[in-house]
Amino acid sequence: MRLLALVLLPIAAAALPLGSVATAAGCPTTNPPNMLRILGGSPQTAQLGQQFQSNLQVALANTNGCPLTGSLGGTAVRFVAPATGASGTFVSSGSNSVTVGADATGTAIAPPFRANDSAGSYEIEAVSDYGTVKLNLTNTASGVAASIASTGPTEQVAFVNTQYGEPFQVQVLDANGAPVQGVSVAFSLGTGTYGAGASFVGGGPQAAVATNASGIATSPAFVANGSAGRFIATASVSGLAGAVTFGLDNRAAAASIDAVAPAVRSARVHGRYAKPLQVLVRDVLGRPVEGATVTFTLPQAATGAGAAFVGGASQAAATTDAAGRATSPALVANGATGSFAVTATVSGGSGSTRFVLRNLPGKPASIAAGSASGESARVGMRFPIRLAVTVTDADGNPVSAARVTFTAPAHGPGARFGTRRVVRVKTDRNGVAVAPVLTANRRPGGYVVTAGSGAAHRAAFALVNTP
Repeated sequence: MRLLALVLLPIAAAALPLGSVATAAGCPTTNPPNMLRILGGSPQTAQLGQQFQSNLQVALANTNGCPLTGSLGGTAVRFVAPATGASGTFVSSGSNSVTVGADATGTAIAPPFRANDSAGSYEIEAVSDYGTVKLNLTNTASGVAASIASTGPTEQVAFVNTQYGEPFQVQVLDANGAPVQGVSVAFSLGTGTYGAGASFVGGGPQAAVATNASGIATSPAFVANGSAGRFIATASVSGLAGAVTFGLDNRAAAASIDAVAPAVRSARVHGRYAKPLQVLVRDVLGRPVEGATVTFTLPQAATGAGAAFVGGASQAAATTDAAGRATSPALVANGATGSFAVTATVSGGSGSTRFVLRNLPGKPASIAAGSASGESARVGMRFPIRLAVTVTDADGNPVSAARVTFTAPAHGPGARFGTRRVVRVKTDRNGVAVAPVLTANRRPGGYVVTAGSGAAHRAAFALVNTP
């Protein structure tokens, strides 16, 4: 087998033409370029305004795929991006086109390329004397901050030198409405006309916070300074037009609270008081304090006169308006008569004020005769015990100032209050009405004297004139 190989080898060598140089199988000795081919950078994607990760690369080539021969260095290749719409610029020139010379291997590498602010796919042409190729690029809005909006309250109030209730919170979204993580949001606290302002805890009026996976950035807590007044704060993202604005109000601390007249009010049992309670809150300079919380508290006695706010609560909170006034909900009296006090206190202030309320009895519902019923007197003589009744309402409360009418018979045995058969008397504060002295007439016999008040059933006194 070895001898056979030695014999065949000279025969193969002898088949080569005299003076030829060995090359790749089927490739000519001289092979100049006649085309361009893409080496790298296509296709690829970059966010709006960001640089593409890979440079665009093309190379001179021949359609036969054989290695090139001859001098390749310096061959000009021009890269051209679209002039409008989705496109970009080459970093080195700031324009949409650049010319690059190929190196000794025939490779041309474009400078770094940056996407513009228009989303979409497009082609960059690489043009040379040996042909043209198109590289595919895409500008994407995904993950690029396109909008910023508040996700928390945009108006807040705090008393001077106290912390505001909630930090600022905003969300950053891309053009597709998806949250953008890692975007730096700048929070800035302004200053009002009269020096009102605030500062972030542990810092000054500025703070920068990166968005989380939900695209949300939350500021540090912030504290009002010692000046009362309104001012604004902003949240912004570099490169985004506009900013989120927050309205803030430093309120002066409450120093006094006073009841607004009338401080004494009354209502019938189970009835609604005509007007709610109202207080005036001022600061140390006597100016009205807006936004202060006032708490109205009703007494919680198991028995006796009292009331409840509409809905049944015994305590209610109200916020002062721009004039420093806070108004309670409506009040409803309970079923017991008498006076009681309601207190009002203000948050952040000292002291309190009070209102005196009085539950008045309802309409007369019942009338009861006194001990004079059943007595007798000789004809022409006075009865020894004066007629008296007690008037009460539906809850059994004595009704004062109720008009009671005492009526004696018009004919037969009877009596007169002085010269009158009918008299009207008002009840005292205990609900008792006492008739004038009653004198029997000249006719002996029994009869009834009645006493009535309003819609209440009449009371009757059975009397006897004796001979």
